[in-house]
Parts: sequence; C-alpha cells; structure tokens
Amino acid sequence: MGVLDAKSLRDDIIATLIATDMDLETSEYLDRILELSEMEEAEHQFLNDPFDRSVALVLQLFQNRDLDPWAVDLSAFLEMFTSRIEQSEHVDLPTCGRLIRMAWQVLRGQAESLVERQHDEDQDDEEWLYDGGWESDYDDDAYNFSVGVITGSQRENLPGMFEGRIQRDEGRPVTLGELLLGLKAASRISQEENLRMKIAEERREALETARARFSGSLHVEDLEGDIRRTWEAMRMRANPKTGSCTLSSVSEELAERSMERGTSRDEADAEAQVAAMVAALFLVNRGYASIRQEDGMDGKVILSDLHPEETDFDILSERLHPQEKLVED
Repeated sequence: MGVLDAKSLRDDIIATLIATDMDLETSEYLDRILELSEMEEAEHQFLNDPFDRSVALVLQLFQNRDLDPWAVDLSAFLEMFTSRIEQSEHVDLPTCGRLIRMAWQVLRGQAESLVERQHDEDQDDEEWLYDGGWESDYDDDAYNFSVGVITGSQRENLPGMFEGRIQRDEGRPVTLGELLLGLKAASRISQEENLRMKIAEERREALETARARFSGSLHVEDLEGDIRRTWEAMRMRANPKTGSCTLSSVSEELAERSMERGTSRDEADAEAQVAAMVAALFLVNRGYASIRQEDGMDGKVILSDLHPEETDFDILSERLHPQEKLVED
C-alpha cells in the first residue's frame, strides 16, 4: 500500500513527475506533499480521478517560490498526459485545462529561473575588478629605475640620492642617509629594549619559580626574640633537679610553638634547629646558660641554666647587662 493511497493519490505518478526511480517514502519533498494533501483549498481536492489529483498536487507544490521548478519533469507529464487522453473514452476538458494551466505555471517558473541565473552571472561579470597587485602602483619609469638599481646600471645616480634633503613639516630637512641611520639606530634601540624586557621576564619567572619552592613563610630574622624564646624553651624542657636539657629538646619546643602558628612540620623543624643553635650560643656568651657536649661521636649537646632561680627574662637581662640597658635608655 502506498503512502498516499488513502488520500486517493498515486505514489507512482508523483514519484515519476518529481524524479525518476525516486522512493517517495524517503523523498525530501514527502513532508510538503503530505501537508499539501491535507489542505482542503488545494486544487487537487476539486478533482476526482487519482491520476488527475496526483498530477495537480505535484504541479501545485512546485509553484512555491522556495522550491526549484526544475525538479518537475514536464516531459514525463506530457507523456503521461498524452497517453491518458488517448486511452480515455470521455475526456474531462475542464480538468485537462486545469492541469495544462498548472503545467504552464511550472514551465514559466523554470524560464524565470533561467533568466535570473543569467542576470546574476552578468552582474558578477560587471562587478569584477582587476587587481594588479603592488606592481600596478608604479609606473614604467619607477620600475625601470628599480631594475637599474638592482642591476647596477644606476650606480652613478645613487650618491646623489643620499645628498638631497627631504623637507618635513615637523622638523629640519634631512637627507636620505640620515633617515637610514636614524632607522638603524631606532632598530638597535628596539632590539636592546626587547632584550632588556626578555631578561626582566626571565628574572621574574626565575623568582616565581624560587618562591614556589617554599610553600610556607621564610624565617623572620629576630635574634633577640629567638634568644628569649630559646631561654624559655630551655627552662620548659630543663630537668628540675639538674636544670639542664638537650639542645634537641629545645629545638623540639621551638618547633611545636611554630606549628601552633600554622607553620608546617618540616619547615618548623628546620627553622627551630637553626634558631636554637644560634640563640643557644648567644645565651652562653651573655651568661644565661652553659653548654657542653657528651663524650662520643654523636654526643648530645647539653644546655644548663645558670640562673634557675630567675623566672623573668627581662629582670635577668637587666641584672646581667645593666650597662646595655642604660645605654638604650
């Protein structure tokens, strides 16, 4: 059963008029054909015979401006229409006239499309302009002179070109040689500036790379603060009986305090070891503590509090170094 049999239309007639050996079910016109077949005011609705209805539907479909009228095979229409007239016992003249009129409208559309195509081609020819390229910007004299410079025949005229001065609106007249020297100097300055910018960019990248290696903050140089914190850590870790502790325990105490402020473990350990060692030497030098190392290759470094009775660092410092306090005042 055909796609359009229920609408008293013949699929074979429609397929033959549109294209030879066309499958109507996969045709690009199928949706439009179905839509037109449902329209009550369409011309094929006033016809009765399936042949006439099918021909009228195709001819009316391609009267639409957005469809190519050349998609209709009018020669196939003439053959089928002539055969139908010859084989029919009773010719329906109004129907024949209607179909011939519709076929003529399609033929007119085909003719108009040819005229439009020819007109478009003529316009394209008129709008085409010749572009000779850069060669067309120069006359024969300029071209011959350029060739002469290249070949060497104009060699005697070249010195005079560099001697004449060119008047500029914004400054004094200059020679062509001066212009060339100025351009050369400008090129050299530009190259130097580009080199400086490149070096500066490389330095910035190197600095950013170096900064990226440190995830946390660097140690802030605060020697007096380190000495105070190391003295406090020594008293915190000192044995109550001997008043002594190892330098490593002092370093651990400092690291724990750094981690409380958000410093990572590795960074806190590295910073605490340096701070404890340096500050311990100053504590010994200033008389706050004594230092010794146990026997053996890996003997522990021992710090001993020389003033276990003192609990305030500021009071002890004032007592040990009164003159320094006086000078500061």
